[in-house]
Amino acid sequence: MFLCAVMAPFLGSALAGLGGRWLGARGSGCVTILGLGTSALLSVLIYHEVAVQGSPVTVDLGPWFEASTVSVAWLLGFDTLTACLMVTVTFVSFCVHVYSMGYMQADPHLPRFMSYLSLFTGFMLVLVSATDLVTLLVGWEGIGVCSYLLIGFWFHRLSATKAAQKAMLVNRVSDTGLLVGVMMAWWYLGSTDLAIWTATSTVAYYADWICLALLAGALGKSAQVGLHVWLADAMEGPTPVSALIHAATLVTAGVYLVARTSSLWECSTLGRQCLVWVGAVTSLMAATLGLIQNDLKRVIAYSTCSQLGYMMVACGLSHYGLAIYHLMTHACFKALLFLGAGVVIHASSDTQDLRRQGGAHQALPEAWSFLLLGTLSLVGWPFLAGYYSKDAILELAWATPGATGVFSHGLLMTVAALTSAYSFRVLYAAFAAPANCRRTEITTPDVPLVMWLPLCLLATGSITVGYLLSDSLIGWGSDFWGTSVMLAPATFSHIASHMIPVWGAWLPLSTVFIGILLGICFVWPMPWCAEKFWKAIYLFLQARWQFDFVWNQQIAYPVLKLGAHTWSTVDKGVLEVLGPQGLTQTVTQWAVPGMRQWQTGIVHDYALMLKMSVLAGIILLALSGAHVDYRVLTVGLGLLVFASSFFLFLVKSSNG
Repeated sequence: MFLCAVMAPFLGSALAGLGGRWLGARGSGCVTILGLGTSALLSVLIYHEVAVQGSPVTVDLGPWFEASTVSVAWLLGFDTLTACLMVTVTFVSFCVHVYSMGYMQADPHLPRFMSYLSLFTGFMLVLVSATDLVTLLVGWEGIGVCSYLLIGFWFHRLSATKAAQKAMLVNRVSDTGLLVGVMMAWWYLGSTDLAIWTATSTVAYYADWICLALLAGALGKSAQVGLHVWLADAMEGPTPVSALIHAATLVTAGVYLVARTSSLWECSTLGRQCLVWVGAVTSLMAATLGLIQNDLKRVIAYSTCSQLGYMMVACGLSHYGLAIYHLMTHACFKALLFLGAGVVIHASSDTQDLRRQGGAHQALPEAWSFLLLGTLSLVGWPFLAGYYSKDAILELAWATPGATGVFSHGLLMTVAALTSAYSFRVLYAAFAAPANCRRTEITTPDVPLVMWLPLCLLATGSITVGYLLSDSLIGWGSDFWGTSVMLAPATFSHIASHMIPVWGAWLPLSTVFIGILLGICFVWPMPWCAEKFWKAIYLFLQARWQFDFVWNQQIAYPVLKLGAHTWSTVDKGVLEVLGPQGLTQTVTQWAVPGMRQWQTGIVHDYALMLKMSVLAGIILLALSGAHVDYRVLTVGLGLLVFASSFFLFLVKSSNG
């Protein structure tokens, strides 16, 4: 059962990818949906056995390799943390697979698309079930490659190809940091096995360095500040890809990595403080960028980036279970938002610009209902999924003493208001505002049933998941996580968060109404943007906080310039002389002509060469002993010099 849950997506991907020519579009879709459905069903059974019944399982698939003190085996570990992620990933991926059959039905390359989706899900399952950082890297790199393939699926569009390359290159930077962290962990802890980390982690100077390296690895995958620049451009891919990447797979990998290595983070105060600051700043940055975006999918993408900041803050405040809980609820309503937006885009001739939409509540009342539900869950409307998890993070920040708690709570409350503002701005611009599309973009909504069914499932999850999982995952006194998530003995903030004042607990609800007011008043930048001060801020946000400029002009360009210099001086200079080309020129232009002159065809010349060889042997024999006979050495060198000079004279005379 455990192995089948992980391997079923790979089997569906192989059948759709290799046999799509014979299975056809419908057959490939059915095969991959069957594989994901099987994996989702088995994941629920695994969750019941492992998480509910408290019976962790390890599946040994045999050794992989051994090198020095590193011994890596293919072990699939299924504990509470893995079970929660497996249920989330397979459920959302199953909905995306079913949805794709309707959304991509006119695409001639549907079998390849479905194969990529299943492969993406399979590598994510490998990542969450790995018990060793080296095997975790297999899934980590696998989802990176699949994201490149899916973002650039429409490779005939230059923007999609560039977006895929940008995502791959930015993630290469963060993956380098993760690889350095793995090597540092092996050097200081003696192993890359996560179970050994849990047993041997201690407060030491190297714990800070390892955590910072792991944070560098998480920055790219989870789109945190600095390495978030690929996230918005990834919207060039099909809408199902955006839903899968942002809801349950790629961007959640960094949060999972931090939660999985929680025993090490608890030994690093500096590492946890960096998590809080990075997460809070990321949330604020993404929320401000979402305010001024005119692309429907990019607004939702920046909301994902903002919510990932919430999860990082929860991890930095030592409540890893709460971060995973928010990850699970966020997966439901974020997939609902993306797929609901896909319905609107699909029914309006693939128009994503909010300035060319409007009036969709009349033509698509179902999409309006689903997007409204997802938005209310995102902003934390009472008793929806986001209310339980998002407000719990705000309460945790309130209960955390010191400057860290004040800073994180203040920023996250501001972010909550901004989130509500751009969320309701999207609803107003796409549905309530008057229609502003071109005549050629007005189509008769013909949304197939396979696109509505996943939305119904995700809507149910957005309503019920928060309430159903609240007590078990973050309840006071719950031992749900067991040893899969470790906390320091003196950590009490997660307990104090249940005892804050009632008015403090209801304070986040006020941000919803503030956001509604801001979202409706500032739907469009004009006329308030005509003022010089607001125009400067608006242009700064349109430039995405100048991160792209800094990366391109201040980092990438100097690196490329340095690469061109080293290429001309080292590759085409020193290495050309010392390498194969220089060696070839030396042999063909100097050694071969020189040796050719020695072949005179005269007997006494060859006899002289023989004498020279004998003299050289005598000299070497004199030098090889413990005591050097300088008389023999002097005579031999003199004879050798005389013979060489005489031989060269004969060679020149014969050539002349």
